[in-house]
Amino acid sequence: MTFESLYIKSFGKLNGKKITFSDGVNIIEGANESGKSTICAFIQFIFYGLPSKTSEKMRYISWDTSLAAGSVVVRDKGIRYRIEREVVCITNDEGKYMFREKCGIYDAETNMVCFKSRSPGEVFFGVSSSVFESTVYIRQTANTKIGGATLGDEAENILFSGNERINTGQALSKLDSARVFLLHKNRKGGAIFDLEEKRNLIETRLKNAQTCETDIISLEGSLRMLTDKSEHTKKRIDEIQEELLEFERYSVKKAYLLRKAEKERLAQTEADILALQTPAEHANIRIADPAYVEMLESRQNELSLAVSRYNDAKKEVDEANEKIAHMGNKLSIFASLGAEDAQKRDMLVEEMERNQKKMSRCNFIGIIFGLIAVFSIVLALIFRSNPSFPELFKYLSVTGSLLSLTAAGYVIFMKKHDYAAEIETVCKQFDCEGYEDFKELVKASSEDEAYMLFLRGIRDEKNEKFTSVSDDLDAVSNRTVSILNKARFPISGTTEDSLRGAIEECLRIQANIQTLEYKVLEHKRNIEAIENDLAEYSKDYLKEAYCAEYDDEKMEAFDLLGKKTEQNTLSDALAIYINRMHQIEVELSALRAVSTDPTAIAEEIAILDDKIDTLTRKWSAYMLAIETLNTASGKLREGISPKLARNAGKLFSAMTNGKYDTVGIDTDFALSFSDGAMMHEAAYLSAGTGDLAYICLRMALIELLYKRSVPPFLFDESFSRMDDERMEKVLTLISRYAQKDYQSILFTCHSRERTAMQKIGAHQILSI
Repeated sequence: MTFESLYIKSFGKLNGKKITFSDGVNIIEGANESGKSTICAFIQFIFYGLPSKTSEKMRYISWDTSLAAGSVVVRDKGIRYRIEREVVCITNDEGKYMFREKCGIYDAETNMVCFKSRSPGEVFFGVSSSVFESTVYIRQTANTKIGGATLGDEAENILFSGNERINTGQALSKLDSARVFLLHKNRKGGAIFDLEEKRNLIETRLKNAQTCETDIISLEGSLRMLTDKSEHTKKRIDEIQEELLEFERYSVKKAYLLRKAEKERLAQTEADILALQTPAEHANIRIADPAYVEMLESRQNELSLAVSRYNDAKKEVDEANEKIAHMGNKLSIFASLGAEDAQKRDMLVEEMERNQKKMSRCNFIGIIFGLIAVFSIVLALIFRSNPSFPELFKYLSVTGSLLSLTAAGYVIFMKKHDYAAEIETVCKQFDCEGYEDFKELVKASSEDEAYMLFLRGIRDEKNEKFTSVSDDLDAVSNRTVSILNKARFPISGTTEDSLRGAIEECLRIQANIQTLEYKVLEHKRNIEAIENDLAEYSKDYLKEAYCAEYDDEKMEAFDLLGKKTEQNTLSDALAIYINRMHQIEVELSALRAVSTDPTAIAEEIAILDDKIDTLTRKWSAYMLAIETLNTASGKLREGISPKLARNAGKLFSAMTNGKYDTVGIDTDFALSFSDGAMMHEAAYLSAGTGDLAYICLRMALIELLYKRSVPPFLFDESFSRMDDERMEKVLTLISRYAQKDYQSILFTCHSRERTAMQKIGAHQILSI
């Protein structure tokens, strides 16, 4: 095939670009970023379309026109064709890219459509886009290497049948598709797997149906049991309710009777209060009135005061008589002592006076020493708190306080005690209680008869007072007795005792009345509470409850709390039963909705078993065919490599002046070389030599794979890593292919390809 011209309507950054080619070698020169690689991609686009990925498509969709479009005019086997292709990019409502593509092959002379709905690459070359890229499309040096399982598979198909999509690949693919359709390798997919899964599901359905049937039977039994329990519980609740209603009617009647009894008790209590307020035994006098009790208590106070005055006056009279008698006795003793020894008696009197004076002095001295001790203690504290005072002062102050305290104690407790003992001894001799009594005796002895007359005068005054107080007591007592007699209180013992008894009787009756009044209030409260309870019932109901007959013994023994507790317990149980019955009914409805006949499901399983057995036999046949075809395919692929190695080795040996004469190629087209001693991988070669080796391999592949037409060789900066000598050898090889009607298009940004071709042979120079 020969390209005559191409027209780029819109592709990448190129728009409206037209290039006309000549037969043989075409060198297109252009600076970097001028679009050389874009032209190469456009040629591949015309024959094979854009890549499948959206991101790669968008590299070649023009931003200005939103399309990739153009045409190429070619000549193949004497016929001129025009190949057109257009891809339009649009954006949908969701903002995603969508592509519309159209492609056509036309007779350039008649414009008639040729090879309708077929890809130009497959029509003219018989190879896929990947084979095209791995052979005639020799990109820049970084992408010159070829190989891989995909190219190996397609090469095998081409050699096997003349079509890369027929026979081994296609046959194996169809067989494998049929095998995959039946069962995947991992046995996790395919018709057999689906049928087995379906069978498993149906088995699960069978188990579920059996379980469902069992559950339905169990739930129906539970429902019947719960229904019986709920009916029995309802019946018992109704019985308890009737018992409670009967007890309520009985309670109403009992309350009605209780109200009547309470009213009777109220009337009786009020009558008792009236009787206590005006007791007949006390001449109907209201002795319980607070005013009457207050009057008696006033009389009691008056009587108590009169009695107290009487007792005080009587005591004073008794004391006066006793003093006269006692003083006479002491005067007799004083006189008798004087009769025996008047001088001794007088000495005793003088001694008593001296001792009394000494005691007074002891008291004074003790006070003085006490004050001195207090003063010394204060000084000691002052000296102790101030370190500046000499220790002597502190010692003297402490010593002085101790001595003063000792002297005060001695004077007060020792000397005074001795004097007091002597005074007490003398007082006993004269029958005196103390010094003051002794002093009064001495004074009385000096006055004698006059003092006794004085004492008798005092006694007479006390007697007169006593007589007056006694008369007052009699008057108060008589008035009190009159009051008590009027109210018929008993008179016994003293008037004071009788009055006290009367007051106690009044207070007792008063307390009884108060107790009864409390009972009245209680009766009224009880009556009011009962009436409030009965107010919620109608008159007809009250009449019916009152007139009904009851088993009193049964009603009195009725356990109201127990019955209510039982009723509540049964009501809760009934609610649980009803709720559970509802749940069971829901479960039964759900189970009945999904339940199926286990026998019908078992028949489905039997039918599936037959299908699985039939398909399994087919799958085994497919596996045998695939295994056989793979064996034949492997032998064919193993035969490709030696032929390629020979052809590529000849070219590579000529290009390297015989340095590398042995080339090895594996089934995935990876190269290895012999330097005469041992084999090396392609990475062992220099970059330029490696590029040269893979160009030779591509040439050998082109001769082997392209059975219909060979497209122009596309070199996109393919010689940049080669030296001038190697590049001239490659250009010489390309020129020789041109003589065999193989067209070449070289894209370069240098002038050395043009310079070399001027020495080698014919060529066309184009600039962009």
